[in-house]
Amino acid sequence: MPIELKIIWRNIWRHTRRSILTILAVVFATTLLVFMLSFQFGSYETMINSAVKIHTGHVQVQAEGYRDRMEMPRVVPDPAAVEKVIKHIPEVEAYTARANAFSLVSSRNRTYGVLLTGIDPEGEAQVSTLKKLVRRGEYLAPGDTDKALVGELLADNLKVDIGDELVVLGQGRDGSVAAAILTVKGIFRSGEDKFDRNAAQMPLGYFQDVFSMQGAVHEVVVLGRSLEAVSSIKKELGAGVRKIDHDGNLAVLDWIELMPGLVQSIKLDLVSGLIMYVILIVVVA
Repeated sequence: MPIELKIIWRNIWRHTRRSILTILAVVFATTLLVFMLSFQFGSYETMINSAVKIHTGHVQVQAEGYRDRMEMPRVVPDPAAVEKVIKHIPEVEAYTARANAFSLVSSRNRTYGVLLTGIDPEGEAQVSTLKKLVRRGEYLAPGDTDKALVGELLADNLKVDIGDELVVLGQGRDGSVAAAILTVKGIFRSGEDKFDRNAAQMPLGYFQDVFSMQGAVHEVVVLGRSLEAVSSIKKELGAGVRKIDHDGNLAVLDWIELMPGLVQSIKLDLVSGLIMYVILIVVVA
């Protein structure tokens, strides 16, 4: 052993208690940092997966500009063509189509503005957790037409329960008046007050008839097998969509673009966490 190392080793153990305490402090700080970072990034992944399985999915195909202005005419005119592209992407776990309309929904005594979404019951159950969130009544069945799922807070505001009727009034894709009477089949609770207060779902086929969609939808929602697969899915899907959309009317967006508020929350939490970690390192040093 070189003389320098011998001197260093001898100096370390000259004050045994001091050296042991220093080593324990470094080990404790390192272990704590590893645990806290792992916990923090694990919680982010849980937050993201929970959000995408209620709202956006990992990737969506939409009309260009629909994210910024959710207007009825901004549609995916041929969702079947997009779905053919999706079927050939191995990292995709499930997909479905949705259509949206801001509408007035009335019960016997009250009226509220809601975001009414047309869903494919079978496809939606694969992509989102909506089916598991139904607390009263039943989820939509493939053969349903004039049935609806409503958020728990919306049901409380409208004073409706299972079996009650809702009158829907909105604007169709062609500018015509869209009206329907829906029967409440299920009431869901997601834990997100804004969503539970403002959201209602109905079968996609009946939605397309009522709102004169002519087979079009507003979103084709894709769920990947993991977060790591999202960039690959977006790249392959984007290339496939460009082949069928020669006019550039469709956009492929991932969850980061669809939920900027969630991304900002994660960044803010990460920065505050890093400040605490730096303080811990400084104290130990």
